[in-house]
Amino acid sequence: MTAAPIVWQPDPTIVRHSAIGRFMAQHGLASYEALLAKSHDTAWFWDAFVRFTDIQFYQPYTQVVDLSRGLPFPRWFNGGHINIVHNVLDKWAQNPQTADRPALLWEGEDGSRRRFTYAELHTQANHAAHALHALGLQRGDRMGLFMPLIPETVIALFGAYKLGAIVVPLFSGFGGEALALRLNDVEAKMVITADGFYRGGKAVPLKATLDRALAAVPSVQSVVMIERTGGETGWKPGRDHHWSQIISARPDHFETVHTDTEEICMVSYSSGTSGKPKGIVQVHGGVAVKSAEFGILVYDLHPGDVIYQITDFGWMMGQAPLLRAFSGGAAALLYEGSPTYPDEKRLFRLIEDHHITVFGAPATALRTLKATVPDAPQQTDLRSLRLLSHTGEPIDTDTWNWYFGWRDGQIPIINVSGGTELFAEIVSSTFTQPQKPTCLGQTPAIGAFIVDDEGRPLPPGNEGNLAFSLPQPAQTRGFWREDDTRYLETYFPFGEHFWWHGDRVEVDEDGFWFHRGRADDVLKVAGRRTGPGEIEDILNQHSAVRESAVIGIPHALKGEEIIAFVVLRRGAALAPDTLRGHIVEALGKPYEPGRVHLVAELPRTRTGKTVRRLIKQHYLEQPIGDTSGIGNIAALSALPRKSNG
Repeated sequence: MTAAPIVWQPDPTIVRHSAIGRFMAQHGLASYEALLAKSHDTAWFWDAFVRFTDIQFYQPYTQVVDLSRGLPFPRWFNGGHINIVHNVLDKWAQNPQTADRPALLWEGEDGSRRRFTYAELHTQANHAAHALHALGLQRGDRMGLFMPLIPETVIALFGAYKLGAIVVPLFSGFGGEALALRLNDVEAKMVITADGFYRGGKAVPLKATLDRALAAVPSVQSVVMIERTGGETGWKPGRDHHWSQIISARPDHFETVHTDTEEICMVSYSSGTSGKPKGIVQVHGGVAVKSAEFGILVYDLHPGDVIYQITDFGWMMGQAPLLRAFSGGAAALLYEGSPTYPDEKRLFRLIEDHHITVFGAPATALRTLKATVPDAPQQTDLRSLRLLSHTGEPIDTDTWNWYFGWRDGQIPIINVSGGTELFAEIVSSTFTQPQKPTCLGQTPAIGAFIVDDEGRPLPPGNEGNLAFSLPQPAQTRGFWREDDTRYLETYFPFGEHFWWHGDRVEVDEDGFWFHRGRADDVLKVAGRRTGPGEIEDILNQHSAVRESAVIGIPHALKGEEIIAFVVLRRGAALAPDTLRGHIVEALGKPYEPGRVHLVAELPRTRTGKTVRRLIKQHYLEQPIGDTSGIGNIAALSALPRKSNG
């Protein structure tokens, strides 16, 4: 690849006085490169970080990491007791010097605002813990969180963690089928939801969607509904409860449960290329420590900062900005609705009005803003910003350059490639190192490198597959209630000495990292990782459908657009729009295909596997490589192409 120019250089004074600069000075490390090298001593780095940031354990750990079962199965902070909520909320609220700091800021689409200090949020979380416990939620029980971005979402989340319950985030755009699958998989005992929320000037129902799903989820005993829109909802006496009623008159004090460091706190679903989503298992100790590391060392969050990231609470990036901010004693903004309502400049007014210092968005949102209000950054006071962030999908150079221009190139972009499975980054640019457009970089204690399709390390200058070799505190402890087979096949296909992530990356001749997309069939739709198998499963459930294949193709705003190829059952007749509506009903509007093509046959390998990669190349009229493994090559040639489909 041709080396791009360096467009940003770090300020040495800022770096020296930052948390990472002070950490390096404390340990006599003269350069960032020296820190990266030293951090390969995993036990040293994480123990030193815990002490540096005063991450508090109820009971101290006796061993930093146990690798007796190898890289796939590390056990962290053995012997220790901890709770996420203690380190992101309790310790700040219980300290008179920090209790009155701002913690949670909220703005509704209608302009209403609410604000909580650490002390106020702590009291509300204690009320929630008492209320949820009174409804029967206990340590180890699973609680679905099907919520919009409102303060009660955070309060319920922290209340559940205080109890030692396991939280299952659920995307607010899901349809009933997707909800039921996940709730049944974890045998959820309770779900927290709202009657609805506002987006684009309209009230979007939530509880009605949940009610349809719960008809097929017998394990749920209680549903708690927050009143947000006042819209009419169904009601099941004995099961359904109003938040305002159960939360009132609860004690202000609640003793946060002292969980084991390896105790599960969250099951967050991530789709893969197979039909069933993966239940990513996260634990208290790992998430608490890794959230703090990214927030404090990568973002340099500290009291006085306010972070805002465009996200949804249905995946790990809903919680991640909060936990990162609160780990450093900073504040976080939640905004309920569309960032382009009532006009496209709404997001920029949010930054200006709330004095946001760290802002993040996926490329999809940035491309939309660039297309609709390209001059808005220059027409708004964005001087409060000191860091920009991007994650979720590769970002194109034009969009990166436009984003970089928000502060006239004076502040860096923290560009991240990571995943739900790790609750953080694998490679990320930083404010301590120079930047080129769209570049990534390296952070401590990861051990990232590039391998070819056979798992062999590649030298700089070659595009390959992202891998890492050091254990991570928040890496998933496997998939919920599955044996280890699928987990090992997914992330350790070439042996247990390195984690295969699936992103395609490249390092240029100057040592800068760049994200080139996905190595597998997983789609990135509006910044969300979505497995084609899950969408195909929904299509195949239609009585008229025999089989289907789904691909993602580049889209100017969405990042990728879903294209479906469907084979109907013999004698069946069906309009493609009917199948588009079928998917929306089951999975939600964001998963609506751009096109549904009715075809006679799908191309498959000789062993029966659908060749999505070749379907995509054919559809986009790209060069197609070796087809010797296809058992019915004529089926590929007969498929439509984008140019004439």
